[in-house]
Amino acid sequence: MRRSRIVSVATAAAGLVAAHASSALASACDREVVARIKTPPGQTCWTYRGAATTFVGDFAHGQTIFAQMTGQSAEMDPRSGQVVTSWSPRDPNVEGPGGFFSGNAQAPGSLTFIAPANGTYRFSFSPCAMWGGQGVVKICAK
Repeated sequence: MRRSRIVSVATAAAGLVAAHASSALASACDREVVARIKTPPGQTCWTYRGAATTFVGDFAHGQTIFAQMTGQSAEMDPRSGQVVTSWSPRDPNVEGPGGFFSGNAQAPGSLTFIAPANGTYRFSFSPCAMWGGQGVVKICAK
């Protein structure tokens, strides 16, 4: 009887851990919010402020594209026990036509590449722990 009680307690604990882990994963990294890149007429850059996670726009072959991303992050200060919010670079990446992908940041929070083809490009960022938080994105094309 005692052994079966231990097994059922262990099984229940494992279930709680699994449920907690899946709810933690579901809380940030799977909720995509898309913003459409709309560069104003006569401008080369578009700026977005908000909580979007993905930025979609059309670019032409040969354009030099520059993306810069920063966002809010929160960390626990071990000395005070308080949550401290600050702004830090996000790691941008981009997907495009023909399987194109780049995530090779030239500097913290910035990515520059030459568009290999005409088409739609999707910009996103990591870490996904910053998804849902406020951020600033600037994308320029020349």
